[in-house]
Amino acid sequence: MNPGLLVAALLAEPGLCGPVTPLASPDPAAAAPYVEVAEAEQAAGDTETALIAWREVLRREPRHARARAALKKLCQGNTAAEAEAEAAAASLLSGLSLLERGEDVAAAAAFREALTEQELVDTASFFLGVLALREGRADDAGTFFDAAATSSDEGLARRAGALRLRAAREGRVSLTGRLGGEYDSNVDLAPDGTRRQGGSGDGVSTALAELSVRPWGQRGPYARVSGNYRGHLRFPGFDLAGAGGALGWAHLGPVLQGTVEYGLDYLALGGTPYLLAHRLRGAARVPVGPVVMEGSAAVRREDFLVTAFEGYSGWRGMARLDAEWSPTESLTLSAGWSGGVLRAYDLALGFFEHGPRAGLSLDLNPGLRVLGEVGYSLRGYQNFDNPLGARREDGYLDASAVLEWDVARHWSMQASVGWRGASSNVPELAYGRFTGGLALVWSRGLF
Repeated sequence: MNPGLLVAALLAEPGLCGPVTPLASPDPAAAAPYVEVAEAEQAAGDTETALIAWREVLRREPRHARARAALKKLCQGNTAAEAEAEAAAASLLSGLSLLERGEDVAAAAAFREALTEQELVDTASFFLGVLALREGRADDAGTFFDAAATSSDEGLARRAGALRLRAAREGRVSLTGRLGGEYDSNVDLAPDGTRRQGGSGDGVSTALAELSVRPWGQRGPYARVSGNYRGHLRFPGFDLAGAGGALGWAHLGPVLQGTVEYGLDYLALGGTPYLLAHRLRGAARVPVGPVVMEGSAAVRREDFLVTAFEGYSGWRGMARLDAEWSPTESLTLSAGWSGGVLRAYDLALGFFEHGPRAGLSLDLNPGLRVLGEVGYSLRGYQNFDNPLGARREDGYLDASAVLEWDVARHWSMQASVGWRGASSNVPELAYGRFTGGLALVWSRGLF
């Protein structure tokens, strides 16, 4: 159940000591069994059940003297407790409203006031954990999510457990490492994905390390540095080693979320300098009714340092727009459109491409999820290619799926498969490429 609806329902109740609404037609005979229950429970010390029973008596017989007297007596001791409970519930509801408006400091104070009511501890703890996670206070977030994970509300407990795992892996400073291996059926492709030779399959080992710094949590400035390596078993000339970094700014508002980032990437191919690229990227997310719209755009300056690929140097632009919809808590569907343009030194290599994309994210069980995406791009090249004797028009069908399994607090396994089917009006450039692999990922928030 949505915690906000839960609190709203609680506030709508009149309380056991509130006014009693009589039935349309009094029925003293029907009140008699409730009198027996009320007297028995009151004698046994169960005040709450006794109050419920006496209220049922008054609903059926509004002038019942003993019921009136008992209700007055029992409520004299409950008025203060009920007032405290109602005040705590009001604080929780106020905190939810403040959270939606982005007033995090005031929302946190309201949620802390709600902690005074035992029945609201799990819900208030959950939202305090959300606020702590936003601010990068991973340890505090973990403590709050631990409390919320014991909730009798299964949905709340499940969400708290998922965010508890995320808190353990994030923080103001976090480190991620990834080791894996895969099979690639076609390792010999040009920088734009064009088939260069016959295509050869090979086994590939992969490694990645990334350090992320977010001084103010999910808002404000951030920095990221990373290094990666991709080694081939049979064709070491295609080994890739890279390093990169990014500086950015994140906005996390009550409605709009966005980032702006500058990055620098360097790659070496077979031990030889290969690529130096500068990039600028912006992205934004905003809800529109039941749908979340997400858009991104990037421009990248690429300088290839190998003579064979110098013609690919130039400017590359990319844009994407997606709509996300979650029909259930565990399933998210997305659909959108992406496009790109390459303005290369060799005019025959420049192109414009665009096409649709669709994806899904499905939580099979806590800690087990499937991600999938399929898309098609139609690519038209800018100029006539004299060596090929044609102005190229290519099509690319891409499909991928990833299974992620959280095996421990800081560890996860990833199994992935991917396929690209390339068609072209130049028949020898058509090909298929299959990739599949396994990887072990470690992530930890350092502080």
